[in-house]
Amino acid sequence: MGVRHVAGEDFVLGPGEEPYDLVFAFRVGALDGRHPELGRRVLERLVRATAPTARLFVDGGAPLRELPLRQG
Repeated sequence: MGVRHVAGEDFVLGPGEEPYDLVFAFRVGALDGRHPELGRRVLERLVRATAPTARLFVDGGAPLRELPLRQG
């Protein structure tokens, strides 16, 4: 298991780093709806850095929410 702490809008895979299968975002305003444009940029970064079946969970309070990374 690997864990990284980074601003979502700056997130890219490092050299040789495998795509992530699971993403947890804790108190991330870009993903809780407060900053929609920034949220779109963060999701674009996450899509490029995750496996096709990856899941994204956002902690914005109770309950934990799952957001889709990809359409369809």
